[in-house]
Amino acid sequence: MKATRPGAGRFSWVLAMILLTGCGSFGVSGNVDPIKFDTMSCTDLNGEIGETAIAISDAAVRRGKISRVNVPFWVPGGTKAVTALKNRRTTQIEHLQAKQDALGTARKLRCN
Repeated sequence: MKATRPGAGRFSWVLAMILLTGCGSFGVSGNVDPIKFDTMSCTDLNGEIGETAIAISDAAVRRGKISRVNVPFWVPGGTKAVTALKNRRTTQIEHLQAKQDALGTARKLRCN
């Protein structure tokens, strides 16, 4: 029988959650700047709206996967980590929706 260090599995799980929590903020950048949309052509606006819609869908799927994680009750801070990840994904989705609304407004004003 192979001897293992006590708590090694717990440590690796907590380390993985810390790394995932750090990666949860990628893709979320500052405020939406509608001024930069004024210089975009209608084709560029349409493409950006499509890319934003895909990003919203991806973020929602990732948030759903995080929600389905079954954290053991004995993992210290496990539910807090899952909640933090879900909140980051929700913030990312809200940011992307605001960007999509600004793009849609710019498209309505400039394109037929």
